[in-house]
Amino acid sequence: MKKLHIAGVMLILMISLGLLSGCETTEEKTQIIRVAFNQPESHPEYKALEDFGEKFKEATNGRYEVEIYPNAVLGDQGAVTEMVRTGAIQLAVVPMSVPESYNSDFAIIAAPYLYDNLEQMETAAREGVFDPLFTTTSKYNFEIVSLYTSGARHIYTDKPIVTPEDLKGYKIRVQDSDAYIQMIDLMGGVGIPMAQSEVYAAVQQHVIEGGENSEVVYNNFKHYEVSPYFSYTNHLVMTDVVAASEKFLDSMDKETREIFDKLIKESMEVEFEEWDKAIEEANEILEEKGVTFVEADVDAFREKCAPLLESIANRSEMTRQIYDDVMEIKEREEKTQ
Repeated sequence: MKKLHIAGVMLILMISLGLLSGCETTEEKTQIIRVAFNQPESHPEYKALEDFGEKFKEATNGRYEVEIYPNAVLGDQGAVTEMVRTGAIQLAVVPMSVPESYNSDFAIIAAPYLYDNLEQMETAAREGVFDPLFTTTSKYNFEIVSLYTSGARHIYTDKPIVTPEDLKGYKIRVQDSDAYIQMIDLMGGVGIPMAQSEVYAAVQQHVIEGGENSEVVYNNFKHYEVSPYFSYTNHLVMTDVVAASEKFLDSMDKETREIFDKLIKESMEVEFEEWDKAIEEANEILEEKGVTFVEADVDAFREKCAPLLESIANRSEMTRQIYDDVMEIKEREEKTQ
């Protein structure tokens, strides 16, 4: 592990110094697009990036080639964001909390109970509902060029959670976010910020009673071994975003930039499809492991969280517009049912 860490640090230093980011090889004159990613090669987002890389290389006749650095080899999300901003690397996949730290309006995209299901978020992304917000970070030398889903999130613990009363007093791990801590508190529990890697042991030791995440994460971290009840509270639909260096974007000619924009947005569709497959695979394993799936009273939880959603929606004209656009998508969906 020490050798791996040293190798990662050396790689970051080389990129930062420009030894690897010369961006062109003298023989083939191929510009390398380096992508920082903190998940393994099996992840749906990696597959979407890989597909984008192949298509972009072909569409530009080999003038560009994508190199993906998975498993956080280039550093944590804060470090790689700075590398994108300085142009040391061209792209990075980061959680929504990263652009939110530059513009709090990004909180609306993954606000509690904004969507009834994952498909509504995907529809909003396809229709460009978030696009005006994505360009607001350009003044910080990066721009959001695509959105990937990381799934709907639900609560899992040692008993069925059907109503807010069932969650009373239960300490549930959340991301380190004031909004998400408040969300769990409103849902009846106690939100405890904690690293994902610490959840299994924390449940075992009764520091917390459970967590909240997608079926994929629940399965990957084997949380079903300590929290065998998976309750469909559907409180969040989470997203990651692809952040691009403004320096890199500006370096492309108009025609190449149009190709890039088209293909990186199309990669979103690939990721959505791969995510659906990952959910199906995870559910098959979880059923084999004896997990009990519970249908929660989603309306009851949604009502509890309504004040929080309203406060996020009313932060600005931008957040209100996004909220209204999502509500319009919901209305259309209801009419077709």
